[in-house]
Amino acid sequence: MSLGLAWCRRSPPERATLGGMFGDPDVPQRDGVRLRAAWADALGTAPSALEGSGVTRVVRDALDAVIVVELAGATVVAAPPSAKAALAGLSADARHDVDAIAAALPGSRAIGSANLLFTGVRPAHPAHEVAEASSLDVATVGAALPEEEWAEAGVQQMEHRWAVHDGAGPVAVAGFQRWHGSVAHLGVAVAPDRRGQGYADSAAARAVTAAIDAGLIAQWRCRVGNDASLRLADRLGFTRLGRQSTVRLS
Repeated sequence: MSLGLAWCRRSPPERATLGGMFGDPDVPQRDGVRLRAAWADALGTAPSALEGSGVTRVVRDALDAVIVVELAGATVVAAPPSAKAALAGLSADARHDVDAIAAALPGSRAIGSANLLFTGVRPAHPAHEVAEASSLDVATVGAALPEEEWAEAGVQQMEHRWAVHDGAGPVAVAGFQRWHGSVAHLGVAVAPDRRGQGYADSAAARAVTAAIDAGLIAQWRCRVGNDASLRLADRLGFTRLGRQSTVRLS
């Protein structure tokens, strides 16, 4: 099972908000319901596990990792039976510390933590011209990036993709893939020597708009420590609602 590892416009006043449920006026109630349903499906639990501020533990035989998801205050810890006893002794703070989780499970490997951001609002129109990306566009941008960074972006595997070109060829690509029904998981990548010129913003804005036009909620998982991705998320109107931490078992 893979959950993987990216926008500040305010909600129009006529949109109902989650209030006490999600606690953020930027997240409409209907979007909150769909987000809980998608993440509950991914984690193998009921949507009610992501309501309130409690902790739900999910034991799944097929998992080869410990996955901790906090969404709007509620926490779900999903793990295989072999990790159940070790996790039971962790404090509330340690549940979100991948190093602490890994230390409790000999032979495991901390993958990392990611911020979870969402939007259901279209961003501003792209400043640069954006077109559907060809496989060559995607491969060209990918070849300019370090392998780990390209893998984190995930654009190569996405079913819907767009590109921004300059005079020399493609400089940025972005895309999304449908994730657990009503969520669009997004990714963006830009050539290192073309950063800081708004190309990533334009490509990502096009992908976000397409996802929302398709009736989906846009989701961005941004590795903790990736400040550039967070700044991009803020510019495009995403709201931070939680965090995912993953530790791979041997």
